[in-house]
Amino acid sequence: MPLGGQTRKASCVKELVRRAAHNDEAAWDALLDRYSGLVWGIARSYLLPFHDAQDITQTVLCNLAEHLTRLRDPERLGAWLATVTHNECRRHLRIRGRDRPFPTEELDGPDHRTPESISLAAEDVDRVRSAVAQLESPEREVARVDLYRPGLPPREAARLAGVSVEELLRARRRARRRLHRLLGPEEDC
Repeated sequence: MPLGGQTRKASCVKELVRRAAHNDEAAWDALLDRYSGLVWGIARSYLLPFHDAQDITQTVLCNLAEHLTRLRDPERLGAWLATVTHNECRRHLRIRGRDRPFPTEELDGPDHRTPESISLAAEDVDRVRSAVAQLESPEREVARVDLYRPGLPPREAARLAGVSVEELLRARRRARRRLHRLLGPEEDC
């Protein structure tokens, strides 16, 4: 390209930068058309995954938007963008090298609870509490111990329910039979 062509191109870029800095959308679009391919090409030359290259391109172009009014040599915009893109790619590779993928077996499973399922579970809890409240003593105390402290040894469960171990076993059987009848399948209205 003859020297005069380079001067015209530089003054054209300088004018586009000036207009874009003053919120001229057409000038900004012209800058993006002219330089986004350069930024994208440099990002892809680092053999980064596609989405990482997209992120870097977006980051560099956002940096351009932020620094548009502070560019010292607007006519050297291409060189500035190339330098910023290389730096951003190197930074990304440094950070990625420090990242270690989290072992998938240590991740929590998805929470499949919905407001509806939580509400239904709360209704079930209310039904069980209401049924336990309908029991006679000592079945009620035994059922409460089994409900709130499941898996206790019989001696400890009997102590908490205030009954002997023999009475605990009989009361537990009676409570379960009665709760089974009280909590049987609900009739649809």
